[in-house]
Amino acid sequence: MISVVAATGLIGAIEAAGGNSEEILQSVGLDRSVLSDREAFITSSRFARLLEEMARATGDAWFGLHFGAQFEPRDIGPLTYVILNSPTVAVGFENAARYLRVHNEAARLSLVTEGQRAYGRYVLEHLDIEEPRQHNEYSMAVGLQTIRLMVGSRWAPLEVQFAHRAPRDSSEHVRVFGAPVSFDCSANTLVMERAFVEREIPAADERLYPILTRYLDQVLRDMPREDQLLAAVRRAVGEGLRRGEPKLSQVARKVALSPRTLQRRLREYDADFKRLVDDTRRRFALHYLKDPNNTLTEVAYLLGYSEVSAFNRAFRRWTGSTPSDYRRKASTPGGDPPSEGSTNLSE
Repeated sequence: MISVVAATGLIGAIEAAGGNSEEILQSVGLDRSVLSDREAFITSSRFARLLEEMARATGDAWFGLHFGAQFEPRDIGPLTYVILNSPTVAVGFENAARYLRVHNEAARLSLVTEGQRAYGRYVLEHLDIEEPRQHNEYSMAVGLQTIRLMVGSRWAPLEVQFAHRAPRDSSEHVRVFGAPVSFDCSANTLVMERAFVEREIPAADERLYPILTRYLDQVLRDMPREDQLLAAVRRAVGEGLRRGEPKLSQVARKVALSPRTLQRRLREYDADFKRLVDDTRRRFALHYLKDPNNTLTEVAYLLGYSEVSAFNRAFRRWTGSTPSDYRRKASTPGGDPPSEGSTNLSE
């Protein structure tokens, strides 16, 4: 999955290039409303296909490159800010590698030094597309923009390497990166001087930096240790709980799938939508009850129940105890709360 913030400004870029944004989005099965929800995620494969379709529909063979070159990296959020406030460029790369999956789970980043050179390598994995040229070029251009925010807008790498085949004309790549460009390489790579990555970042805020790393560490800890699709569905369900019973159609839109496709994909994981909603409610309930400031009425509301009695019945089914008993035993020193139980997601 990839956060839709990666597509910030995309609609405007399509229309500026003379494309029809509605037709392009529909061609890859995306609803425009998904891109307006900054909390939403779509599959990385779909984002890659979207960029390829944009290049085709607009006639701009360098669409991904151009979009990445005008992208504002700070729109990505905390991930970018922890990079910009890292003590050195090398530590910025290390933080990007560590926290990248909170933004794009298909991406892998590493920094390797050999002699007097450093190689920032970026790889996209598990994309259902033969050659994600546009995604590669978009990502590398965003990386360039991020480094320029760190050290200055005139910075350029020694060389840029791409994993995809060479296009007929690479002059635009040379113009954007201000460096020699090669293709058919083992990874997408920015080649830099070793001394450069050892440089301190001039505007880094040493007070803000530990706050950002603690926050992102917590995000990583909280990310579900399960299949990416199931994790995305859980996130969408959790976001919709306050509005009542989550609907399959609403959740499908959040993860950029049709309801029928989502049902089919869940069956592949031996999962059922209604049971997944129930299990997500159970997990949230246990989390909310740990905070004594949350009243039972508030917890019921946060879980989408219109009455506390409905929440009580569901909680007893999950754990064999009432929420009040669970909270009381959990807060008693040496006391063991009732079993938290588990929910089978299969039919």
